Amino acid sequence: MLTAIGSLLGRLGHKAPEGSPLRQDLQEVREIAQSTLNNIRGLSQALHPVLLEEQGLESTLDWYIPTASHQMGLLLHYEKSGGAFPVDIAAGVHIYRVLQEALNNVSRHSGEREAWVRLKFVRSALELEVEDHGKGFAPQVAHQGIGLVGMRERAELIGGTLELLQLESGGTMVRLLVPREKAEAHGG
Repeated sequence: MLTAIGSLLGRLGHKAPEGSPLRQDLQEVREIAQSTLNNIRGLSQALHPVLLEEQGLESTLDWYIPTASHQMGLLLHYEKSGGAFPVDIAAGVHIYRVLQEALNNVSRHSGEREAWVRLKFVRSALELEVEDHGKGFAPQVAHQGIGLVGMRERAELIGGTLELLQLESGGTMVRLLVPREKAEAHGG
């Protein structure tokens, strides 16, 4: 629909006299429609990345972390460790969402532009850590923040746990721990 609106506005713009205020207005509305379309594309990708179904969690994070780094203006250090195993799609969506929310929190609240993301495949679990060296958090905020409540709920839905740790060095670490039997994709 937005593409149709854009092309209709383009046609109308060509009918309006060259240099007229109407032609300028139509061009402006066309640009708004185009940027709305771009935003919706970005949001729909972010909401349910097709990549997750096609490529799995690890490849999705390989794509998402540099993308988020660019979009949020954060310097993200990404480390993977352990023997990767295929992650169940439903669990993968929740893990991906927790990462998105954790990075949003770094971007909005930490006061820092740098963070560390660690994806660890350990023998009995999958661990995701997001660490920043920002200003930390007030204890009462930590329990009531809507983003945090959502992250905890997502962790529980996949049989995992979410910890929010205040680092002695200053800063915050979000750690999601999902038991391997809950995270791993089982064939068939």
